[in-house]
Amino acid sequence: MADTGAFSIDLPLMSTVTADLESLVSSGGSALSELGSLAVGAAIFGEIGSMVGSVNGQLHENLVSSLTSGLGLFGTLNGAVQCCASDYASLDTMVSDSFGSLGLGGSLPSTPVAGTSPADVNKWWTGLSSDQRAALVASEPAKIGALDGVPDTVRDSANRTVLSNLQKQTQQQITDLKNTQTLPFADDPMVAAMQQKQITELQGKLDGMNEVQKVLANGGTNGTPQKYLLEVDTNGVGHSIIASGNPDTADNVVTVVPGVSTDLSVGSVDAYTKGADAIVASAHNADPAQTTSAVAWMDYNAPATVPGALFSGPAHAGGPVLDNFQQGLYATHDPSDPLHTTVIGHSYGTTVVGEATQAPGGLRADDVVLAASPGINVDNAAAMNVPGGTAHVWATRDDNDPIVWAEGFHDTDPVTPAFGAHVFNGGVGPSGLVAAHDYYFDPTSPAMANFGQIATGHYNQVTSPPPVKPDPSWSYPMFE
Repeated sequence: MADTGAFSIDLPLMSTVTADLESLVSSGGSALSELGSLAVGAAIFGEIGSMVGSVNGQLHENLVSSLTSGLGLFGTLNGAVQCCASDYASLDTMVSDSFGSLGLGGSLPSTPVAGTSPADVNKWWTGLSSDQRAALVASEPAKIGALDGVPDTVRDSANRTVLSNLQKQTQQQITDLKNTQTLPFADDPMVAAMQQKQITELQGKLDGMNEVQKVLANGGTNGTPQKYLLEVDTNGVGHSIIASGNPDTADNVVTVVPGVSTDLSVGSVDAYTKGADAIVASAHNADPAQTTSAVAWMDYNAPATVPGALFSGPAHAGGPVLDNFQQGLYATHDPSDPLHTTVIGHSYGTTVVGEATQAPGGLRADDVVLAASPGINVDNAAAMNVPGGTAHVWATRDDNDPIVWAEGFHDTDPVTPAFGAHVFNGGVGPSGLVAAHDYYFDPTSPAMANFGQIATGHYNQVTSPPPVKPDPSWSYPMFE
């Protein structure tokens, strides 16, 4: 069959198959009727044979006649079946040929196994035909949407489908839980509390996904950058990666790694996508001739609480995932178009960044920024293996940030001289603990202005901090 490039149905052939099926049904009905007659005749002849021996010859003749008729009927039925089978085989060949025209050989190409480098993923993707790519996005959107090394516009398209599917699934889970009877424990408050906890967690994720949908819909309006959904799932605390501007075509890409309590919630999605928008604007102010994309990378199971941030497990797990994402940025970017990348870690996110720098070959980033860090589990800037050396390791902390009390939790504080980073001005910050800790992403903060200068490579425009104030200390007069 000719390669049409798309699946098609041969209507005349389908008509033939339909007619044969109707004939088969008709023949089958006749067969059952005559077989019934045959069975009755056999019983009658048996009775006659036992009662009237004199008519044995006539009985034999009638029995042979009936059997001959029955065998003929089965032959007719078999012929009808063979006819339909022949037509079905023709239709099956046509379907196979149609799949063959997609270059699928009757099945989809296998996706790369876990651990495949983004560069190899990109080679695999570029080696597929356009029809194969379209078929994979349509049939396996979650796999394609999560693959570092697949172009960002493709991931965005796949993940929007994933988002819609997850919203429906999560809503159904909530409905099912609400309709589930807890008998025989209906009166047990603990059972009811556990069920409500499940519902609350699912509702939080659903609200977060609805916020993602809202952010995507508003992208490109009111002066905000177009949004690209590079990852979304509800595993663990829930994850998403949302880019402000297309990383594959931008001159500069900034990856923001958030800290404690980051999850698939309204608060996290709102705060970090707005922060990414502010970085894009800051970079534009620093150099209007350059294009910049900023990515809210919320793709690890962040500690839910400050006490949880005392442990390095989430950073150990998240570091390699971040490193793979950074490699993917280079794999899908036009190699003839220079790309400058910056990774900004905030709070516990800096600890994740520190772990990522210890990956084989180091973290793929031209500049690394550590803001409000409790330490990064790396002794000093030189040990971070940044390609450009310590000149491209930056650190900041605003004066009122309570993170100062976490100094030393995860090794050397990056703003201390012993660490060896370039420390820049983060501003004073508001007096509220949370507000001061999040001040770096305020569009008017000194830190945000410096993010833009670093992102565009205007290092000589990065402002230094005022003289360092002594660390806050408690006074206990009763012990003096």
